[in-house]
Amino acid sequence: AVWSEEEVGTYMQFLFNHRSEMGDGSNFKKKTFSAAAEHMEQSGRASGGEKDWEACRSKWQKVKKTYEVIGDIKAHTGWTWSNETGASITVLNSDSWANFLKKHPLAKPFHNAGWPHLDTMEEIMPYRAKGSLV
Repeated sequence: AVWSEEEVGTYMQFLFNHRSEMGDGSNFKKKTFSAAAEHMEQSGRASGGEKDWEACRSKWQKVKKTYEVIGDIKAHTGWTWSNETGASITVLNSDSWANFLKKHPLAKPFHNAGWPHLDTMEEIMPYRAKGSLV
């Protein structure tokens, strides 16, 4: 399924409204994804194929990965995250960004662009620090 930014926003709002249904591992059950698929179809499809429960589950996994990489960007010393300018990379910190991308290739779109769904994701599942020193 292809998702427009508007559809992702609609989907994220649905998950926000159903965040109490989230279980262990920050996942939802098939029942929630099925209800999300029905909601997406009722909202009108902007592009791509049907957003069935499997497409909704897959989108959730991708959104979680995006959220995690943004958390890694925000935790990195020397960068200033902004929902408008992302990691706000300049010539002065471009080398550290290049090194970061080697380990976090999903971060590339956030070089100088934010993510419109970050605030909603932070409400659905607050960022948890990770690593050996946490």
